[in-house]
Amino acid sequence: MHSRKEIARKAVRLLVRRLPKDKKSLISTGEFINFLAQLYRKSRDARNFFVSPFVPKEKKVALLKEIMGKYEVPSEALEVFDYLLDINALSLLPEMKRLYDHEVEKLMKMSKGFLYLAREIDGREIENITGVIQKALGRELEIEVSYDESLIGGFVFKTSGFVVDTSVKRQLEKLLVHGG
Repeated sequence: MHSRKEIARKAVRLLVRRLPKDKKSLISTGEFINFLAQLYRKSRDARNFFVSPFVPKEKKVALLKEIMGKYEVPSEALEVFDYLLDINALSLLPEMKRLYDHEVEKLMKMSKGFLYLAREIDGREIENITGVIQKALGRELEIEVSYDESLIGGFVFKTSGFVVDTSVKRQLEKLLVHGG
């Protein structure tokens, strides 16, 4: 018996292998997985529809195709979602989304990054920070900048598997924990 995480991992690998490797297809599929995961999690009616043995599989597949069309997901993805329906594994979608994002980041050599600053700084400084991090990671970054005054100074940068914390707040916490 396969663990649920293992099934999610295999489904994501199969999905990534089947999809065209263009940025649009990969991103639209990620958005579709996210939508489907949210729908499954938040809507009891949707969840019941997909798990009910009384709803014909053709209706479930037709709904998936309709949603895929709205997100412009390549038809190659349908086989994976059809399989998930067969094994009643749509509950794996949140885990699949996390794994899918990671696989796409590796494939595209691109990461989504979050840069938290204590205060507003000019664009050149932001470019310098992200340039150094991009060079260290060896990949392109799509950056979302936000502000958090509690950092006092410095910045925190996060991706799915990487954190750089140069904040004054963190330095003060280290001093308090290690006693100077």
